[in-house]
Amino acid sequence: MMYVVVPLLVMVLSFLSGMMGLGVAFVATPVLGLFGYDLKHVLMPWALWLNGLTAIASAIAFARAKLVDWRTALPLLAITTLTAPLGVLLLQFVPVHVVWWIYAGVLLFLAWRMAGVSSKQAAGSAMMTDKSRLAAGGLSGAISVFAGFLGVGPGFLMMPALVLLGYSARVAAATNSVIVTLPSFSAFISHLKDAQFDWLMLVLTSLTAMVGAQLGAAFTAKRVKSVTLSRLFAAALVILAVQRIYLLVR
Repeated sequence: MMYVVVPLLVMVLSFLSGMMGLGVAFVATPVLGLFGYDLKHVLMPWALWLNGLTAIASAIAFARAKLVDWRTALPLLAITTLTAPLGVLLLQFVPVHVVWWIYAGVLLFLAWRMAGVSSKQAAGSAMMTDKSRLAAGGLSGAISVFAGFLGVGPGFLMMPALVLLGYSARVAAATNSVIVTLPSFSAFISHLKDAQFDWLMLVLTSLTAMVGAQLGAAFTAKRVKSVTLSRLFAAALVILAVQRIYLLVR
């Protein structure tokens, strides 16, 4: 039964993350944690692998819709790829419950910022200025280290950062989907030494994740307005934070 339920659940989660240009790890990590998987040895490497696959699938769909700002995406891709493994190293020195509290706090902060974005801000501009690109480059390194520390990939931080720097939410999602591809795999490689996999589950969830992410990205490209995407992102973050806090305090 688990080999049916979990892959289908991953497909749904990947559709939602694909809509927002995110790898699925930021939502898959807490949700799959409900099934009792070990965090450091099973869940984090598994989620990071799926994160990279779903980011690639989303990026392909967004690129076809011509929503990706490649002048921003490619430099930030290089920066985040190089810095993501540093966060994994930090994880070895921090207790698991501390990691989850940090995760929940960051989710609530980002939800507050995204919920406060006006319709005009969400619409933003199709492309960044060079000044904004420099600011994004500076932020991306710190974001990637922190995300690698949490084991969720940098996408859930980069997407709102791009919106707050002036992107439209749809173009931010599209550009973000490119940025988070390689960092997810570089962080995943850092986990391989101690990783434990159920190989059948890994294959099944990899396939369903890619299908879900591409469908979600295509849906956003054709049907979702930027302000709607910003509100959806904020709501998803609140739900995840509340769920995680509940598990921490019960």
